[in-house]
Amino acid sequence: MKNLRALAGLFLVSLLLPLQPAMALLRVTAARAKAAHAEGDHGALSIELALIVVVVVAIAGAIVAAVATLGQKAKGDIPQNLPIPANS
Repeated sequence: MKNLRALAGLFLVSLLLPLQPAMALLRVTAARAKAAHAEGDHGALSIELALIVVVVVAIAGAIVAAVATLGQKAKGDIPQNLPIPANS
């Protein structure tokens, strides 16, 4: 069970690793938007931030769809009736 947890942790880290640059970009854009808002500029940064949010949500949706597809595929591979061992 311990090895399974470690394997799951490694899988999740490799799955979420590409999202780290996206989160950094989102933080930088949010900081730029706050600075522009303080100066009175609202237009371009708001559109840029909205587009970044749409892309992040699309990536999250793709990940959810991939995991759901993998789960449905694995569900079909699991036997419904397990054989009972003879010496139980």
